[in-house]
Amino acid sequence: MSIFDEFERFMRRWQKFFEEIERQIEEDFRRFSAQPPSFGSRPRYYYYGFEITVGPDGKPVVREFGNVRRRSDVEKIEVVDEIDPLTDIVEEDDKIKVVVDMPGVEKDDIKLYISEDGKTLTIDAKGKERRYHKEIKLPAAVDPSKAKATYKNGVLSIELEKTEKKKKGFEIKID
Repeated sequence: MSIFDEFERFMRRWQKFFEEIERQIEEDFRRFSAQPPSFGSRPRYYYYGFEITVGPDGKPVVREFGNVRRRSDVEKIEVVDEIDPLTDIVEEDDKIKVVVDMPGVEKDDIKLYISEDGKTLTIDAKGKERRYHKEIKLPAAVDPSKAKATYKNGVLSIELEKTEKKKKGFEIKID
């Protein structure tokens, strides 16, 4: 098999993948637009998107974000007030960096919490126009006392220091 055949096979797989994504989006749009409008506390905006990355196994990973959610128990799409923001997590040797897209709120509207075991970060923001909520399972335990966060131009950046990995048991010296 030549390199051109490999490339052509690769391109067909990606084309099928994007065709499937497009089919899912069209199906969701049809279901969403076919629903009768709900009266009462209806959000004033619809915020939806998805991000495609390549996972460690080389397969594409699709992550959705926004306030439009697909309910798995029924064939229904639901619009909620809280936005699940677009989030990037970058793990380094001794740190974890979390970057969250949260336009429309002020710095004072944002609350950050780290669980007691240091493995879950919760982000809550309640502004005049928008509300955000996100629970993030961190790839490693972090030290909450060394956390640093900044918010500028609608982007929340959080830098977390990993806790030291403690050795279990005792080292035995060899004579």
